[in-house]
Amino acid sequence: MEKLNLNDVIKLDRKEKLTVDGHTDSYQVYKIKLTDLYYNDQNDRIASWISKYKFDNEVSEMNIANREEYNEIVSQFIIKSNEKAFKSTKKNIELIGQEVPAVILMDGRIIDGNRRFTCLREIEKEKNETGYIEAIVLEKDITSDQKAIKLLELYLQHGREERVGYNPVDRLVGIYKDVVQTELVSVEEYAKTTSMELKEVKDMVKRAELMVEFLEFINMPEQYHVARDLEIEGPIREIETVLKKAKDEEVMEDIKNIIFASILMKPKGDITRYIRDFKNIINSTYQDEFIEHQLDLTEKVLEKIDEAEEVNTKFINQHVRAQEEIKEEMLEGFEKYQERLKKNKTLNSPAAQIEKAILAIESIDTNIVKKLNDEGYHKLLDALIQLDDTINSFKNEVTGDESIHN
Repeated sequence: MEKLNLNDVIKLDRKEKLTVDGHTDSYQVYKIKLTDLYYNDQNDRIASWISKYKFDNEVSEMNIANREEYNEIVSQFIIKSNEKAFKSTKKNIELIGQEVPAVILMDGRIIDGNRRFTCLREIEKEKNETGYIEAIVLEKDITSDQKAIKLLELYLQHGREERVGYNPVDRLVGIYKDVVQTELVSVEEYAKTTSMELKEVKDMVKRAELMVEFLEFINMPEQYHVARDLEIEGPIREIETVLKKAKDEEVMEDIKNIIFASILMKPKGDITRYIRDFKNIINSTYQDEFIEHQLDLTEKVLEKIDEAEEVNTKFINQHVRAQEEIKEEMLEGFEKYQERLKKNKTLNSPAAQIEKAILAIESIDTNIVKKLNDEGYHKLLDALIQLDDTINSFKNEVTGDESIHN
């Protein structure tokens, strides 16, 4: 890739502070032709969109050789990933100009400022005149250092407070590729660069791995755009909490597959809450019965997927989720066991309340009783008499109906 010649770009009377590798310096800002730049192919913001492009076009990598064609393709990903933010940024640039400079490498790769670059490209088309972007050029040669580029992108995109949030699925795709698949970045490096807690990053990695397992379950490995289209990040967040309650690996695996089938079918509108309530059934008296019933339905879902020549979002919506009978069976079975658990809890509550009352009485410090004055002592005696009367009355009511329990 041809490098920028800083003698051929417009040097502005302006510098901006930027932190790179933990060091904050003032960097020169330049005005550079849009045609000299190109999108960063490691940009997590559009990870799922790139996965869809590769799938649809049966290619393993994006072709950057034709820069203009490549930029045109990626610009549409940027727009579609958040059209509201794109329109807002474009309008703002048209009104007051570009306020925040982009950050680019010497080969013209944009590390920060993809949306601004996209907006300026669209404005250039509308005005039919040469467009420019204001940018800091990092002269440090890291153009061939994938890890250095990734760490820089992570800091610029996630490590600063003012950053606009990514689609949560795209964020999971990014962390899976960088930490798990390629091992380009360690968990510790990711946490440090993005100013996240280590536990938070580890939890993200677990969710990313569950996302990958889900895609393999529905026979669409690495088709991350499907995970985005199905909006699985919310339900995925609940899975780990649910699985932690399982006492053995077999139950854990069964429940996980049932949950995957449920996410795919979406038997209820609020699928996140639906998945969250799975934890009520695990380790209950109905666990095995519930698993057996739901696994039968899970098999039916997988059979439908196996029938397809090609699984995609359209097939899922039109043929898989359209199976109303299976969805109804899933929901009815789920709600049946939830209701049984609630009923058991209600039936057991009188005994539980009495046990609480006993514990409350046992927790009274008798040494305090000995120190009561006359008024306090007589109040206590009156309360004990009332308690005794209440217990006898309740006992007579219960034992009087004892025949119905024989």
